[in-house]
Amino acid sequence: MRNWMSMAMGTVSNSTLFLSFASPIHKTIIPFSLTKTSPYLISRRTFSVSSLPSLSADSNFNFSHSGDGNGVAVSTRSSKVLLKGMTYPELEKWVQSHGYRPGQAMMLWKRMYGNDIWAHQIDELEGLNKDFKKMLSEKADFKALAVKDIHTASDGTRKILFTLDDGMVIETVIIPCDRGRTTVCVSSQVGCAMNCQFCYTGRMGLKRHLTAAEIVEQTVFARRLFTSEVGSITNVVFMGMGEPLQNIDNVIKAADIMVDEQGLHFSPRKVTVSTSGLVPQLKRFLHESNCALAVSLNATTDEVRNWIMPINRKYKLDLLLETLREELCLKHNYKVLFEYVMLEGINDRLGNLLSLYFLHLIYSFAFFPFVTFVMCCQRKYYLLFENCIFFHTKRRKMECSEHDHMHNTYDDLVH
Repeated sequence: MRNWMSMAMGTVSNSTLFLSFASPIHKTIIPFSLTKTSPYLISRRTFSVSSLPSLSADSNFNFSHSGDGNGVAVSTRSSKVLLKGMTYPELEKWVQSHGYRPGQAMMLWKRMYGNDIWAHQIDELEGLNKDFKKMLSEKADFKALAVKDIHTASDGTRKILFTLDDGMVIETVIIPCDRGRTTVCVSSQVGCAMNCQFCYTGRMGLKRHLTAAEIVEQTVFARRLFTSEVGSITNVVFMGMGEPLQNIDNVIKAADIMVDEQGLHFSPRKVTVSTSGLVPQLKRFLHESNCALAVSLNATTDEVRNWIMPINRKYKLDLLLETLREELCLKHNYKVLFEYVMLEGINDRLGNLLSLYFLHLIYSFAFFPFVTFVMCCQRKYYLLFENCIFFHTKRRKMECSEHDHMHNTYDDLVH
């Protein structure tokens, strides 16, 4: 198996599954909305208890370095403004402050993000006023990242290593799909403070937050470098390095730039922000952003989740799920994606599966559209979950091997 990340984000395609739970009192039939998707940015290797680092019960979390998405970003290399760190209203205001018309701001915006230009330098700004271009060359920077290396897997997945202004390195993954969609998976931090036991980034600790410009430019580079090869890049997932909601200001700002209709024009439902469960930031995200939310669940009890995801010690599972139910009552036709990484001998037993469905029974009702996917690292465990989950949706033999890609086998099951 490959030792670096190679997975894909799927588009939503619902299939109804009816779960039947027998009890001494009655039998309950619950409609279950299953969203077709695939895991991504998870190393394709087998996890076991012995492979996970130890974690003391009193582990602390560093929630410092809170990102601030307000104001205009400035390059660390100079006093120049980073253009990709501004929303369109901010850019328009900045352009006007230098004596130019709002129309010039819109022309600049479209050349940075639209019209298949994705400009990275002054020479690519055709059609703009000569004096305006001169001002930009003196006052502004286009690039916050530099490509260090690109790795390509046999299935066409690309991993880009970017060097930041301060010399630190982040990763971005481009995931093509033969079903007409391509996903870019972006990082939101250098390192991560969450220390999830199955995540190698967590072992780095948190180095710093990425700016909005550094986040946005990952998607711009993706389109600029690979659109001609893989087609239109339609989806964005914040599932690279870092906990996005710990850097919530810059993440919300970057997502707003990505979905701007005059710019990159991603659909809000195709921009997905993942979190390990930071409850206050999660509530703020649901209030301020129309983009999709994914929650990394990975366990059905506090005992297990406390260990594999230490953030659960601060925000317990019942608090996380109850908060989601309360917040989703206020949003129309909004679904949350739950991620579940199967760890051998930890959360991959049949009892864990049943507990997952009992959580659905407890928290879903009419207000909590519980949407989930299940991923595993070994074929035998995937078949176990296939028999329990997918048997009711479509009785079709799954042909797979240990080296099959999960997004292909999952698509085969639900079609």
